[in-house]
Amino acid sequence: MTPSHPPLHVLSDAERSFFREQGYLVRKLLDGATVARYVAAVDEARRESGQSQRMSNLQFLQPGKAIHGIQDIVCDEGVLAVCRDLLGEGIIVDGASLFYADAGVDYRQGWHRDVLQVPDDQVDLSWFSDDYHYNYVQMNMPLTTDGCLWIVPGSHRRQLNAQERAIFGNTEKMAPVDAPELSAGQQILLQPGEAVFYNNYAVHRGWGGVLKDRRITIHLGFHSTQHAPTLHFGVLDHTEYSLDYLSSLQPCVREALRAHLVERARHPEVNVFHAYHQQFLKQEFKTT
Repeated sequence: MTPSHPPLHVLSDAERSFFREQGYLVRKLLDGATVARYVAAVDEARRESGQSQRMSNLQFLQPGKAIHGIQDIVCDEGVLAVCRDLLGEGIIVDGASLFYADAGVDYRQGWHRDVLQVPDDQVDLSWFSDDYHYNYVQMNMPLTTDGCLWIVPGSHRRQLNAQERAIFGNTEKMAPVDAPELSAGQQILLQPGEAVFYNNYAVHRGWGGVLKDRRITIHLGFHSTQHAPTLHFGVLDHTEYSLDYLSSLQPCVREALRAHLVERARHPEVNVFHAYHQQFLKQEFKTT
């Protein structure tokens, strides 16, 4: 009988504890050559598609929007190893966007939790508690210096406090973009190749003001097969993944999407949230 061995961890106990308590973790994962390769692929795609005068949210794993030169980030072993340490084995990609904006774009979001696509009467306050097992993690991987992510550490584990409630009003979703600042809000300043992994139930926002430099940031979401899905599983539009499209992809990307399709088939209960999210992408965060 082959002896079993515990999985090797890339994160220390202190790092895993920090993520559980604070809701985010920063790690350096990509070297300069890989960053440069991805930037070149983005630049080529931008030349082909034209420019935009706002923050683009490009779903780069979807047919018609695909940027093949950056898709293999979903197979990056460093990224997956961190996700395994945070969520467990069986990591499934479920969300892939490219945030892009040229210098001079005015980029401001209100403070929010990522339940924006869910009808108000379906938002469960138990989601924002220390006991809730949130089987999802988001990651921002900038290819340029990026200080656009702001987060309130630890806020994923509790209800809104008095200062937050004053700006959110009677919703759990989002505060007005011109609301007063939150004293506990913390800017996450990342250098190219660094990644921030975060619990998107924490109160957070994207905020750069008028950008002094262009922003190129890869944004991913991941789920683990070891635990039941939460409402964010189903962000990718799996209905577009035809055999022809899958066959056009790099082998590791194709296998990642096939694993996503298998996991989606196991959990038809998330179909309703998938529909909400696709509607949200079209109406609230228009894609290019």
